[in-house]
Amino acid sequence: MMHKPLEGLFLSTREQIDEEEQRIVNTVRQWADREILAKRLAYLEHYDKEFAEKRRMILMDIGLQRLALSENDRGFGWNSNARAPGLAAVLTEISRADAATAYMSALQFTAILTSDVDSTSPVGTFVSRFYRTDRPINPALILPGAGSLDEQTPLFFGRSINARLIHEGDGDILFGKNIRPVGCGAMADYFCVVCADNAGKPRIAFVPADAPGVQRGNILKETGLNACTNADITFNHVRIPREAIIEGIDAIEKIYVWLNLLCGAVSTGAAINFFEIVYEWANTRTIKGGSVMKENPLCASVLADVAEEIAIARFLIDDLARLISKMADPNGSELQNVYTLAQIIGYRVQQGALRAVNRGLELMGSAGYSREWHAEKHWRDIKTVQSYLCGVGAEVPIKMDTTRFFFDCREI
Repeated sequence: MMHKPLEGLFLSTREQIDEEEQRIVNTVRQWADREILAKRLAYLEHYDKEFAEKRRMILMDIGLQRLALSENDRGFGWNSNARAPGLAAVLTEISRADAATAYMSALQFTAILTSDVDSTSPVGTFVSRFYRTDRPINPALILPGAGSLDEQTPLFFGRSINARLIHEGDGDILFGKNIRPVGCGAMADYFCVVCADNAGKPRIAFVPADAPGVQRGNILKETGLNACTNADITFNHVRIPREAIIEGIDAIEKIYVWLNLLCGAVSTGAAINFFEIVYEWANTRTIKGGSVMKENPLCASVLADVAEEIAIARFLIDDLARLISKMADPNGSELQNVYTLAQIIGYRVQQGALRAVNRGLELMGSAGYSREWHAEKHWRDIKTVQSYLCGVGAEVPIKMDTTRFFFDCREI
């Protein structure tokens, strides 16, 4: 048993969480401890069945599928910037139990908050229709990314927008070939798609997965987040209603702000549970001479690396949540400031969480790669989240965002 609760070890700056938010965080923590962490091995041995059952419990029975919906849509009303600390705290607790469940909720919250921050927009009304059901809903996000050789595409801050929205007659038609979502493409009920119009200006389109012209490719093999099956998506002359479209760069910046916060909370939560695993393991291992392994200075130094990276990641996520919650103007220069800091923090958190797990696995040796300890799953899950947000090559646009902001660059 730990000598202190996790809250006493990884101190938080979440004074801004109110009593309602804390009650829900406590409920989620109890669900994680009771339903998954207390029977971790059985959960992994029957993962597909257990995942579906436990996810339905947290989304439908406890009600978190409606957490970010407005009260007008029969939700909890956590659809404002002020709820950022609470949303991050909830996802941290979910991810302690299973990062895939938390990651899918992060995508869902991001899509809802992008469409319906003030709960009155036509797009928010359109998106809320997907949630008038008694089953879990899976959104997928399609963001700008790498381009294709010898092909010119509109850009969002150096990232290629690979979906095009063409105005035709009295409506808009969406086109895009073999575009990869940031998870859940094979199982999505709807897509939140960053696209460009005839003039190359950015838009966001919300697309039902069963709309005529939506085609899914083969299921992709991924390192982690096994339950979030993904596939490349093709949009072939998909008709989009006007109320399903958001205009402007601001909306896309909001996607990245929320995605970096919420996915950062996912990786931090997984890393915190990895700490719990390493703590238990280090307390029961001895080295030559019979002393406990953690009392050896070299081993203690490695354990310090694990704790330091996780503590810093948690502070960074808390600070980003505070910045978002205090953001008075959801558009304009303040949003640009927070967008840049979200990119920096998101990148650092993913790096730190992965380094924490890497260092712990080095110390655990073969035990770290045994399914019995659950440690290798955390590595795979965090690595997959990182690859979606800031993997090899994807960190370059983040660096350009940072330089553009701090040094007023105009041509990159």
